[in-house]
Amino acid sequence: MIEFILASIVGLLLIAKAGDVFVDSACRVARSIGVPQATIALTLVAFATSAPEFFTAIIAAGAGNTGIPYGDVVGSNIVNITPILALAVVFGMARVDRGQLGEGVIMLAVGGTLAAMALNGVIGPIEGLLLLAIFVLFLRFVVKRERMRRKSTKQNTTYKQERLSKLLLLFVIGTAGVIVGSWLLIFGGAGIARTVLVAAGLTLIEAEAAVGFTIIAIGTSIPELATIVISIRKKLPEISVGTIVGSCTFNAAFITGCAALIRPLAVDSQALWFSTPMMLAVMALLVGFMWGRRRLTRGQGIALFVFYAAYLAGLVFLYGPGRGTLP
Repeated sequence: MIEFILASIVGLLLIAKAGDVFVDSACRVARSIGVPQATIALTLVAFATSAPEFFTAIIAAGAGNTGIPYGDVVGSNIVNITPILALAVVFGMARVDRGQLGEGVIMLAVGGTLAAMALNGVIGPIEGLLLLAIFVLFLRFVVKRERMRRKSTKQNTTYKQERLSKLLLLFVIGTAGVIVGSWLLIFGGAGIARTVLVAAGLTLIEAEAAVGFTIIAIGTSIPELATIVISIRKKLPEISVGTIVGSCTFNAAFITGCAALIRPLAVDSQALWFSTPMMLAVMALLVGFMWGRRRLTRGQGIALFVFYAAYLAGLVFLYGPGRGTLP
């Protein structure tokens, strides 16, 4: 048991540090080769901050821990929107730029599609291919829109040139660190699921899902948290909402799609009837907050924190001692 806890802690710390290097180097590489800042925020930063979820899902699916990937994706999306984005909102660093409402609607639509696919309790290869196709369409939409925006505003941006060899080396080191950290997190989380939660009366799938929705979801969301902290510290309110919306879309479409191609993903009854609806509810709440606004308010941030507290209470009720039952 001790080795599983230590592995989880080391995995969390490694993801925190390596994830920061990964995100920073990826963005600097993109800037050095002339990729627009807006496109970086909406695509590359969102993908980079989702790297732990990606490697965690792939490793877990390959190892046969099929309850972890779906739990991690849904749990991470809830964590991204509630305590993490809520932090930026409370500090007044969550501005809604033109066009982001459309991205929020797409995020909600992708989440709804994922929920519909999970109704039979399994996300299989066919569903995985459909999710990847949706992801490609999302990327095309974002890139095309940014290209049109640049033409309409006649932006003439200059970019700081940096040594690509050094940046690429940092990118490789960050990637390796995230992979190792993800493996340790899976090893520790799966061990805790088997030795503690199964012994407490949960099935293996329920135990893996419980770990995915909590320990692993929080751990793999560390890069998003780091990005939000940077946006608060450097007063960059345009980063937070776009990064979180993009990350949630990446998680639901790309990461779930890739993991499902490796091995069909199991969806337990709690995930189906509680966590997935909660993910859709908080996505809809965020889109509602974004509607017609230029900046999210502090009261909305507090509401997001309260939502996450209610979600955790629900997980304790469903997975804890004397747990409730779902269909």
